[in-house]
Amino acid sequence: MSSFHKLSNGRFTTHISRAGTGYAACGDIALTRWSGDRIEDRDAQVLYIRDLDSGALWSIGRQPAGAGAERYRTRLSPERVEIRRSDDGVDTVMELCVTAADPVELRRYTITNRSDRARRLDVTGYAELVLAPPAAHASHPVFSKLFVQTAWDAERAALIALRRPRGADDAVVGAVSWLAAAGGPPGGIEHETDRLRFIGRGRTAANPRAVTEGGPLSGTVGNVLDPVFALRTTLAIEPGESRTFAIGLAAVTSRVAAEDIVDRYRTPADVDAAFMSLPGAAADPPPDQPPVEEWEGVPAATPRFAPLAPSPSVEAAWPGAGDLMFDNGYGGFTRDGREYVIRVGPEQRPPLPWTHVVANEMFGFIASESGAGFTWAVNSRLNRLTPWFNDPVSDPYGEALYLRDEDAGAFWSPLPGPAASGAPSTVRYGFGTCRYIQTCADLHQRVLMFVPLEDPVKIIRLTLGNHDDERNRRLSVFAYFRLVLGDQSVDQDDPEEPVARTWRDEETGALMASSPARADFAERVAFAAVVASAAGGATMTTDRASFIGRFGSPERPAAVMRETGLDGRSGEQADPCFAWHVPVALAAGGSEACTFLLGEAEDVEAARALVRRYREAGAIDTALNNVKQFWSDTLTVVQVKTPVPAVDVMANGWLLYQVISCRLWARSAFYQSGGAYGFRDQLQDSAALVSVRPDLTRKQILLHAAHQFEEGDVLHWWHPPLSRGMRTRFADDLLWLPFITASYIEAIGEYDILDEAVPFMTAPPLEDGADEVYLQPTVSDRSASLYEHCCRALDRSLTAGAHGLPLMGTGDWNDGMNRVGREGRGESVWLGFFLYQILHRFLPFCRQRGDARRAEAYEAYRTRLANALNDAGWDGGWYRRAYYDDGAPLGSAAGDECRIDALAQAWAVISGAAPRDRGEQALDALETHLISDQDRLIRLLTPPFEHTPHDPGYIKGYVAGVRENGGQYTHAAMWVVQAMAEAGRPDRAAELLEMLSPVSHAATRKDADVYMVEPYVVAADVYGAAPHVGRGGWTWYTGAAGWMYQVTLQCILGVAIEGDYLVMTPRLPHTWPGFELRYRCPDGHTVYEVHVVSGPNRRDETVSAVVLDGRKIDADDDKIRFCCQNDGLLHVVTVTVE
Repeated sequence: MSSFHKLSNGRFTTHISRAGTGYAACGDIALTRWSGDRIEDRDAQVLYIRDLDSGALWSIGRQPAGAGAERYRTRLSPERVEIRRSDDGVDTVMELCVTAADPVELRRYTITNRSDRARRLDVTGYAELVLAPPAAHASHPVFSKLFVQTAWDAERAALIALRRPRGADDAVVGAVSWLAAAGGPPGGIEHETDRLRFIGRGRTAANPRAVTEGGPLSGTVGNVLDPVFALRTTLAIEPGESRTFAIGLAAVTSRVAAEDIVDRYRTPADVDAAFMSLPGAAADPPPDQPPVEEWEGVPAATPRFAPLAPSPSVEAAWPGAGDLMFDNGYGGFTRDGREYVIRVGPEQRPPLPWTHVVANEMFGFIASESGAGFTWAVNSRLNRLTPWFNDPVSDPYGEALYLRDEDAGAFWSPLPGPAASGAPSTVRYGFGTCRYIQTCADLHQRVLMFVPLEDPVKIIRLTLGNHDDERNRRLSVFAYFRLVLGDQSVDQDDPEEPVARTWRDEETGALMASSPARADFAERVAFAAVVASAAGGATMTTDRASFIGRFGSPERPAAVMRETGLDGRSGEQADPCFAWHVPVALAAGGSEACTFLLGEAEDVEAARALVRRYREAGAIDTALNNVKQFWSDTLTVVQVKTPVPAVDVMANGWLLYQVISCRLWARSAFYQSGGAYGFRDQLQDSAALVSVRPDLTRKQILLHAAHQFEEGDVLHWWHPPLSRGMRTRFADDLLWLPFITASYIEAIGEYDILDEAVPFMTAPPLEDGADEVYLQPTVSDRSASLYEHCCRALDRSLTAGAHGLPLMGTGDWNDGMNRVGREGRGESVWLGFFLYQILHRFLPFCRQRGDARRAEAYEAYRTRLANALNDAGWDGGWYRRAYYDDGAPLGSAAGDECRIDALAQAWAVISGAAPRDRGEQALDALETHLISDQDRLIRLLTPPFEHTPHDPGYIKGYVAGVRENGGQYTHAAMWVVQAMAEAGRPDRAAELLEMLSPVSHAATRKDADVYMVEPYVVAADVYGAAPHVGRGGWTWYTGAAGWMYQVTLQCILGVAIEGDYLVMTPRLPHTWPGFELRYRCPDGHTVYEVHVVSGPNRRDETVSAVVLDGRKIDADDDKIRFCCQNDGLLHVVTVTVE
């Protein structure tokens, strides 16, 4: 494994290995990225050298692209590092130092042409930026990167990056990089700061597109979302001549500081002076260090097998793709809408990873179209089995499958990666399943992945079919799982510390592992086992260094390229894995299946029981059928058919699948892997299920009630299984309990739930001045009815500031506005509307239960609140968003930023607190300022926060147009649609719903290239400012999916389930001829088929006729309400709207 040599002046430190890898830091801030992977060891500040005539490419270091050096030497001293290498007649020397006085590292390069021909070389310096504490960045990289902006200083030919502070008290962190050459580089300097543009989709630093494919760097700077520094110049070197240049990197706190640093080290003479000032600069250099080829620890691999060469005769057709709906060139839905099919090939892959979430309540995995992904048990953040990478550019592999042809000497992956075969692959995402299909080397390959309904195990079944009817095949199947066993972290200090204890179980032959370091899960046992029709001779290893190999990679693992089997290593492992090698004899024209299990159980005996269970004949097929039946039963309770298929396909399965599989069970996705329950989050998600799985809604309500403190406040979020979580001063969290409880009772009619006894939690209250604290609460010995829990939330929320509005605390619905009311005086207009509606819905419960004291208090507060909302909350043309602690309004036309916010306008209508004329004005203003039909998005607020002297919170740290800061936040956008529908604008509501559907965002290939993310699940956000307008943000893990489902059914179609009654208030858009709805009653057999049609003389939304099974029934004030009979029959309802 790599060990680092450190160069430091006390402030600035560069860590570098003999392979040239490493990172730079200033104090506790990492300037550049290092992942902590000491086996693949690819992270570095790189210099790429590309011969423009031959196309040859190498890097100055052994990694990431410099393995083929003819000679390679390193010299280390306390003051400098020197790397020398020779490649095809070109000698390169890098000298590295950290300056004595400044937070600066300098890399001086000398390139000499030892050949007999002139050389034209592109040299490109590259570094991936962090500008944050390493652990904070590693915990959620895509979030960390959203705060970084880059710029190009043309005068100094320097790149500057500054992290926008998340708070007024945060120090600015930044970096600057520049290239210094005598007389200036003869070819000028190109630059790039967008990692996606530089590396290229699905690539790594070993083969970046911007280097391998030539062409100038794009010069992209600004809000790039994934920042890097890349500087390039072209050198023309005659035989025997040399060229010298330097690349500097410095830590800075402002643009002015960056300019000052560059000016001090701008010329080669300045760089030479810095090197000469180092201690011992004039002394003889230390003796050469051993060449990298002689490094010990991981033996050099002698490849016996090579990657499969793409066949020129491969057909262009994708196997098993079929005829698709909404085919955008990358993929589409099957005709029944139950699968999304993606075509993948060497030059065909989606703009960003298109992923799938497959889970049960306690276990699951995420997979991407490339075959990459990760697996967890119990808690997707704290107990990952394999790594979560959160890298949409490279989409690295922590799990992989390989096929090896023993006779042909070739290997490849039966998935689209990591060792791509070059053949077209078809990826099919179904409800609860992933399938990958490809044909190459005369072998048909199908991979199925799924999780059983209840067991904590991932099943991976590879089926091979031999297309050659005359030739038997000798094959090997390899499965590889890199183990994490806990929460990922960056360990930069002790690479030898064991992560896990691994062993091969004697009773089952399964590989097993445990990690006493993961406190909440120390007793649990992870396992991997083989289930194969011919698994004899299987070998294994749990040593990742042995499987991947020194400087190896999942693309070219050493163990797969060696002729021998795996080495059988187990025991205490610093970098563990589960790896299997299974020989397979495949008869001519025959087929074989090889299945792998990856799971985790409470202990060894439970793990053994799972292995035995799924080795039984038929067990896997039974589990698969049960999964398919569960999702079919759950997702087909309500089915709709409207004139807008882009709405139908989402409402008829994919929205609720997203809610259950991802939001409730996985609590994880590609872009965000929280693992925790959010008090407001999963409560809202569960509300979408009240019509199809009310038991899940009920369960969620009681679970959240049990995470309320005796004082009435709640845990903002908590991690199972021990409920460690965050106690905060957020003002809205606790109110979602009475809100969702009221929704459940209104839908189901189960008033008895209010009598359920639920314990409180107890913990020390927040200290004065503290915004939040992460703690381990205990279960109180005091319990109360759910009604009392809800009322304590309401009682605590009946606050009023100087304007009579509820106090905002450290945030309401918008977490990023965490400093609007931090001092205890700021007020929230939106929270006022929200509370107004909750009180209206909860007052009947108080009266029913004879709680006159609370009923009177709630009614009086609600009256005062309505006055305050329409007095201090009204800005003249729309409703304000809030008031700062100092009394200044937020969301006012008089402001400079965030002049209008969608949340307040939508909830003014939804709550019923706004007079009709003001509600209309608010929606008109929303239309004018926040809805863009051209860009197809509804911005949350505008203009974005950038320079306002007020400090609203960390939302201001986001670059403009991203997430809540001026982008579309789809959760709130759905409330805009609801408000339009409830305000009597059904046509506009329907238009907006269609516009917000992910299917519409990616309807064509051009659209998909802009939107970039998955078209079959809802994205939490869509970017709203150049250059990313229309690009989707974080997908899957968003409460917007549940709200899109509720808004579609209840607000657009006007359909609700209330106990045994089907209730309809049709809001038929005038552009629709009608719609159909099919509802399956709780008995599982009775079906109501509803047809809503527009009458020939229609002018408004008046219901003129209702016919049930041929019998006319009455409508009450345009509300149709009839009792569903659980009689096992089909009932047909026709509603005519005139």
